[in-house]
Amino acid sequence: LVALVGSAFALPVGFGNEEAKDAIEAGDYEAWKEAITNGLTEEKFNEIVEKYEERSEKRAEREEIRAEIKAAMDEGYDAWVEAIEGHPRAEKLLDIINEDNFETFVAMHDAKESGDIETAKELADELGLKGIGKKKGHFKARMHKK
Repeated sequence: LVALVGSAFALPVGFGNEEAKDAIEAGDYEAWKEAITNGLTEEKFNEIVEKYEERSEKRAEREEIRAEIKAAMDEGYDAWVEAIEGHPRAEKLLDIINEDNFETFVAMHDAKESGDIETAKELADELGLKGIGKKKGHFKARMHKK
C-alpha cells in the first residue's frame, strides 16, 4: 500500500494524482482509494514491475561495484586504481588521490562508512576534497577539488 501511495503521486495528472490529492485534502478515503486505483491496468502494472526490476538490477550492480572498490581499497592503492578504472569520477579522484595520500583517503572512507562524519569531513578537507555531503539519506564524498 505504501508503494501504491507513492506511485499515485508519481503518476501523471491524468492517472489520478490530482484526484488523489483532492481526496486527501478532503479527507475522503473512498475517493482517494478510487483515485489511486483508477486507471491501473495489467499493462500499467507490468510497466511498474519492469521499472522496479530495472531499478533493482541497477542498484545491485552499484552495490557490486562498491563492494569491489572497497575490497580493492583494502588491497592497496594499485588495486584501487585498477578497480575505479572506467568509473565516471575516476579521473577527478586520481587528480587528488595518489599513493602518498591513499591511506588518508581510506581512513576518510572508513570514517564515513562507520558514521564518524566529523572525522570524514576533516580528512576530506586534508585531502582537498570539497567534503562530505548528504544525499538521499546517505553520506557521500564529493570527489571534486576545492
